[in-house]
Amino acid sequence: MALTKRNATVALVTGLALALVALPGCTTTKVVTAPAGVAADTVTASGSGAAQAAPDTAEVSLGVTTTSSDAKAALDDASRAAERIAAAVKKLGVAGKDIQTRDLSVYPQTTERDGKQVITGYQASLSVQVKVRDMARLGEVISAANAAGANTIDGPWFTVDDPAPFRAEAMEAAVKDARSSAEAMAKAAGRSIGAVLSMSSSDVGVSPRPLARMALAEAAQAVPIEPGELDISANVVVVFELE
Repeated sequence: MALTKRNATVALVTGLALALVALPGCTTTKVVTAPAGVAADTVTASGSGAAQAAPDTAEVSLGVTTTSSDAKAALDDASRAAERIAAAVKKLGVAGKDIQTRDLSVYPQTTERDGKQVITGYQASLSVQVKVRDMARLGEVISAANAAGANTIDGPWFTVDDPAPFRAEAMEAAVKDARSSAEAMAKAAGRSIGAVLSMSSSDVGVSPRPLARMALAEAAQAVPIEPGELDISANVVVVFELE
């Protein structure tokens, strides 16, 4: 026979786990319990934060386009150009692991004759993706690739090789922002905030800054290229206990 005595049973409220890696200055997570059916007093606040980082890595996509009356000849010409580009940038210190050939394609070129589409030749294209870690040599890399046969460029995309410290800085700023908002809300209600019950975040974003696609010769003439700074942002939602 089940017990019916009122108020004899206390239900455990599932502990709310901290969803983020602990950051300096963040409040330790507290697990609370409450009687069944009674919700703990809480306030939920969102926060955003950002950090600025000087780029130390750039990626460029160096394009090659060739044409020939024969598909194989067009492909062979593009492949040889890619080999020359890779060799040229390696001479400037770019490691083999930072060079990748991609986006290979071969298309027929056609024209209309007597109401019919006639193949007049073939166009082959590919791109050589290059990661430049020595930013001071970015302009030289682009110029060398141009001389080796590349005729278009996508990028450069400026990034940070190790964004972890900047992510932590942005996350910490976001948590502080959430705490400030929660304190303002609690004060308006005549309360104060206590322990952090839970936190969650969206992905920390690094915003690369690409240059527009351009003729490679133009890019080479535009050096030195100024990378500026990257914005690394974070957004969090924090649940605080109300006191």
